[in-house]
Amino acid sequence: MNKKKNILTEAKRLFGEYGYLGFTLKQLAVACNMTAPAVYYFYSSKADLFRDCLISEMSIRNEYLSQLAEQPLSISEFTRALISYSLEVCGASHLRTGQAMEEIIHLEPAIQQDLRTAWSQLMIAPVEKFLAHTLPAESPSLSHCLLATFFINIATFAAARVTQFDREELIALAIAAAQGLEQAALTS
Repeated sequence: MNKKKNILTEAKRLFGEYGYLGFTLKQLAVACNMTAPAVYYFYSSKADLFRDCLISEMSIRNEYLSQLAEQPLSISEFTRALISYSLEVCGASHLRTGQAMEEIIHLEPAIQQDLRTAWSQLMIAPVEKFLAHTLPAESPSLSHCLLATFFINIATFAAARVTQFDREELIALAIAAAQGLEQAALTS
């Protein structure tokens, strides 16, 4: 594994374990069996590293979301697949994107904007695309973008609660919420 990839892998683990504020580049250097100056060669700041870690994780999720958005699914089927995937990824990844996005308030405005843009393009846009070809034209009160944001938020909620609640209960709750939104969109 090359050094930069190793740094990203270890940083995701450490950010996931300690959060943005509890993590240090010195810890990362030790975890990567490198010196601190060697880590700084690849990343000049913790904020830049955090941005790259989050965008890397969002890109991984985007691949699945984009494929899922192309399938001819009902809202319930889409929601089940989305939540199941989120629960699997949550268990396999140390860095949970939804929780990490809550920490961007500690970053400078330019990096916050980069991450919000990446979130919109990589996480929201594929779901919005699915909704655009699944639901009729947007109603004035519920746009596809707003609905897509809600779907990603319920996936984030489920992933964050996977150790507290039964997996099937989380999926059932998400499907019920999605069906309610679908009904609201159809009647608005």
